Amino acid sequence: MRRIRLARGFTLLEMLIGLSLLGMLLILVYASLNIGVRAWDSGDRHVAAAAHQRIVHAFLRRELTQVFPVRWRGIAEPKIAFEGAKSTLRFVTTLNLGAGFRDGGLQWGEIYVAEDADTEARGRALFIRRESFDLRAKDWETLGNAKPIRLMQDVEAIELSYFGAETDVAEPKWVDEWKVPQRLPLLIKVTFKSAGTRAIPDLVVAPRMGEEAGCYDNGFQRQCPPRKA
Repeated sequence: MRRIRLARGFTLLEMLIGLSLLGMLLILVYASLNIGVRAWDSGDRHVAAAAHQRIVHAFLRRELTQVFPVRWRGIAEPKIAFEGAKSTLRFVTTLNLGAGFRDGGLQWGEIYVAEDADTEARGRALFIRRESFDLRAKDWETLGNAKPIRLMQDVEAIELSYFGAETDVAEPKWVDEWKVPQRLPLLIKVTFKSAGTRAIPDLVVAPRMGEEAGCYDNGFQRQCPPRKA
């Protein structure tokens, strides 16, 4: 009688070993894919953050190069509407952000860092406030009614410094606050302190307009008389 040879299959032990090896292989594949996806997402975030920083730098550069040396109206001492402190900057600019402003032309603005009121964006952020400039204004009071616009998140603080001189014969130097009412600084430097891991480059801007641009009575002199009320 011929013997029928049965095909030999896998034993239970061999199946368990094979399934264990397959499971380990799948875990390694999943871990590799997960690391790759996270690296891709991290790279995308860094690229997006760097691109946004460049946009904010370009915007601030345009803002500050267009600083206009308009004088306050109806005050005894001629004084340019420019207030340069160590952590905030108030100025008047000719740059128009769009049709949302009523009259166009000159607008006053303020750059500062504050806590972000947005519930989704926690921490501190860089803000700007803009409003149409009132030619009858004597101080910055109206600017407080302007709505803040967030420029950049994760900014712990900014440090501003100014390069210039009190007179034409004095030697220009860097100062933390600008206290020369009749002149504009030659350079404005903004140093950013990031709240995240990515550093934010400094920004140095040179205002283009001289003090004589804001003299309504005589456009050729540096020292202007008080503006009439």
